[in-house]
This record gives sequence, structure tokens and C-alpha cells, in this order.
Amino acid sequence: MKNRRYNIPPVDILGMDDLAFTVKKMPGKIVMGVQRRTSNADGRSNTDIPACWQDFLSRNMASKIPHRAKTPAMFAVYSDYESDWTGEYAYMIGSEVTKADMIPAGMAVVRIPAQTYAVFTAAGPMPDSILGVWASIWGTKLPRIYTFDFEQYDARFTRPENKEADVCIAVNEKQLKKMQ
Repeated sequence: MKNRRYNIPPVDILGMDDLAFTVKKMPGKIVMGVQRRTSNADGRSNTDIPACWQDFLSRNMASKIPHRAKTPAMFAVYSDYESDWTGEYAYMIGSEVTKADMIPAGMAVVRIPAQTYAVFTAAGPMPDSILGVWASIWGTKLPRIYTFDFEQYDARFTRPENKEADVCIAVNEKQLKKMQ
């Protein structure tokens, strides 16, 4: 399938007028990092997610991950959904690895299968831009499958200005095609 570009109806949250995305079939990945369970509904994610980042960065966990993939990127992986975006889920900050035969103490591994994703690009001040993309996604009828979603922080994120990161949402491809 070719990458296709879509626009979802605007949701006036955080001043976002229109949220474009592409649809991509992506290969599987193995991500190793620091993981916590959290929830959006009870507000825990507002403290749990920044705390997970703080733990990963302050303890320099990236340097402790064996078999890191050559392309430097960090991933925030959302998985093990209890139901939908309002239920509990697992949140991980980590790096892609080529294999996960050794897992350091305090870390976990997530194996993301090959899936079809709606890929959104968050651009601008972080984390506000990422939060804006998520808030807009929650306000749509995007046919999410709640398996593995992730944010990818690559070289575009390290720029001093005009930062970007991708938000990849696992979707039901057949249902998405019907929405066209």
C-alpha cells in the first residue's frame, strides 16, 4: 500500500485547526526502556509520563540499553491497553534494539508487530505539540485498534528550533478506507 495522506475533521483543542496524517504499513520493532502503567481518565498520565521521562533521562538509561539499533531515536510506546484511551495502559520510554536477549534491571521490552499506522507529525514547542496531536486524535472517530501506538523522537526532535516528532497510531486499515 502506498502512503496516503488524509485529513481528519478539525477539533478545536489547543488551537489546532486541521490535523493531517499519512497511512503507513510499518515493520515490527523491539523497544527496550523504562515502563509504567498509567491512565488518562484519572489524570495519572499527567504525572506518570513526565516522571517516566525524568527517570529515563536522569539515569542515562539509553546508554545502558544493549544492542541499540543504529538509527538513533527514542520511542514512547503505548501498549497493553485495558480498553481504549480512557482506560489503563502501559507507557514506555526507550530505544529500538536489534535483539532483546539481555534486559538490564529496571527495564522492560515491548515487541511491536508490523501494523498499519496513521502517522501524525507534531511540530513546534514540545511537549505542547505532542499533547495537541493526542488531544486532537482523542476527539476523532479514527478507527484505532489499541494494540501498540508510539511516538518517535529522531534527529528532527534534537534541532534547537522547529522540533518535530511523529505520533504513530495503530489503525484498522479497512475501516479507515471506508471513511474516505
